[in-house]
Amino acid sequence: MFKKVMLGTILSACMLNAAGYKIPEQSNDGLALGASNVAVNFGPDAAYYNPANMMFMYDSRHYFENTLAWFHIHPVKFHTNDGREFKSQKFDTMASTFHFVSPEHYENWRFGLSLAVPVGVGIGWSSKDAAFSGKRFKLKAVELNPTVAYRINDKLAVALGARAVYTKGFVATELYGNGYRHVHGDGINFGYNLALSYKPTDELSFAVTYRSKVSLKVSGKTRSDYNGKSQANGGGAGNGKMLKGMLDFYGKTKVNIPLPAQLQLATAYKLHDTTFMFAYERTFWSSFNGYDFEYDNAPKNPIFYGLYDKKIEKNYRDTNTFRFGIAHELNPKIRLMAGFVYDQKAAKNPYSVSFDLPDTKSYAYSAGINYKFSENLEFAFSGLYQDRQKSSASVKAIKDQKFSMPPQPTTLNGHFGDAKIWILSTGIKYKF
Repeated sequence: MFKKVMLGTILSACMLNAAGYKIPEQSNDGLALGASNVAVNFGPDAAYYNPANMMFMYDSRHYFENTLAWFHIHPVKFHTNDGREFKSQKFDTMASTFHFVSPEHYENWRFGLSLAVPVGVGIGWSSKDAAFSGKRFKLKAVELNPTVAYRINDKLAVALGARAVYTKGFVATELYGNGYRHVHGDGINFGYNLALSYKPTDELSFAVTYRSKVSLKVSGKTRSDYNGKSQANGGGAGNGKMLKGMLDFYGKTKVNIPLPAQLQLATAYKLHDTTFMFAYERTFWSSFNGYDFEYDNAPKNPIFYGLYDKKIEKNYRDTNTFRFGIAHELNPKIRLMAGFVYDQKAAKNPYSVSFDLPDTKSYAYSAGINYKFSENLEFAFSGLYQDRQKSSASVKAIKDQKFSMPPQPTTLNGHFGDAKIWILSTGIKYKF
């Protein structure tokens, strides 16, 4: 499960939402527009979405934005083919983001800085079958993204950025009342991003952005304990003690995970007071085929290996995301915004869907308002509703909930039901 924690944490942290829960909406405008604001930006969030656009911001002063967002993940249901139903716990969290763009201290150059929280997710299952692989799953990532942009001419600009991503995760799993495993882990990993913006006219914009593949190295500690309350099937107390010796462990754990690259192609067109935006996003998930992790001085036996140490195979495909946005200047003080997003499912088969990361395709609907109090101060409020579609799954369990020697693995075949996610945010923009 340590692998799964870090998988969801880091891949989501880099704005990949095909598996796990991604949060590409890193500002009020981004939330209201479904993160379609790539070819054009209305504030300092350009430092994150497309730093090349910093060169097309008309105001030459310091410009910053701060956003506070609330995330709610509604309970998810898993329906087995034999008629059983499992229900996850709801999850709520808060996150804050920050974006800053400098003036042109040097002609044709601008600098930006973003502090983003691209994932803040938790899911937990209380039923024994689901708790076997996902009793509790919590993860969070914080990304620091410094960028620099250069104006080639009045129509063309380019940018380069560095990414430092800190991830933290926790997982608890249970052995059908016979014991538990808890895993904590964190790590700091680095990558880069590139951007290009082209404005052939004042009304029309094109953009290309790229986020690199990153090799993620995460370290933590694992504690597993077999409590012996239920003896091994047909074996009595002796087998219970034997299992305890095989499964009790406390020590260091590490895992390496490839973070797929991401490419965006975007355009925007302004017609009178209305701007139409579109962004196509390609996430190169096919480079990911599973994950393994290593324990320092772990027990050397087939029971521990089969339950915890065996590589988890995944079969993923490259995915497409389509983002649409519209912004209307109602008057000099008020901008109304709305967005729509369609995101594909990454898993090629039901075995690549799990209790901790119920992979689905999704639809998202968003809206927001930006109000300018003065030339220097703006206030915004935005909301997004994501509808994640049902998805077939074959998840890991123990046959008949009996812990035999050795454990008899099985799968629960069924599907995850529709999942609902709400995000609400508020924030300010300020120039000085």
